[in-house]
Amino acid sequence: MKYSIFTLGILTALSLSACANRDPHAIANPDPNHTHTDFAIWMDGQRIDFSNEEFMSESEDGQTEDDHEAHGHKHHPYLHLHDDDGNVIHRHKPGLSIGDFFASIQIGIDAHCYTSSAPMADREMCGDTPFRMFVNGKEMPLNLAYVFDDLDQILFTNAVDDAEVAEQIGQMTEDACLYSQRCPWRGTPPVENCVADPKVPCVE
Repeated sequence: MKYSIFTLGILTALSLSACANRDPHAIANPDPNHTHTDFAIWMDGQRIDFSNEEFMSESEDGQTEDDHEAHGHKHHPYLHLHDDDGNVIHRHKPGLSIGDFFASIQIGIDAHCYTSSAPMADREMCGDTPFRMFVNGKEMPLNLAYVFDDLDQILFTNAVDDAEVAEQIGQMTEDACLYSQRCPWRGTPPVENCVADPKVPCVE
């Protein structure tokens, strides 16, 4: 079947439009106060697991709160992990940094060491090589004051070999867009009491 130049132009435009529509960054977050980022920490070739219950946002008595902003949370009311997902940071108030998030789950990173004072993981691990920080695949100076954007992918690793770093970046999740409702072709986000929706405000 032959197509005219005009028809081919229309088909090409539609094809490019379809690709753009599958780019999460081309879709606005319906609630910019409620943002998400994927993160990972690797040390000496091992990925640190944050899916344990101790890192999840819940009340002091162990019962999950219906209101993220209620008093009595183990962790920061505006920064947390939940749904047993240790890869996606939920932020319910603008301006908070990756360091604020780490403090909220009682962990720390400096040049050479990872520390955790969370009840089930009281430990310190120090490597011979310093931590490196990557945001969206690009290395930047280690900066815990970094205020992450919606859909950022943030990696901390003490890997020296760039091929190893690339492999770790390749294993990062891309689930922040689900919670921010910016990749609807992947389905609806897991149910949470405060999704990215202006009808469900996340800040006062």
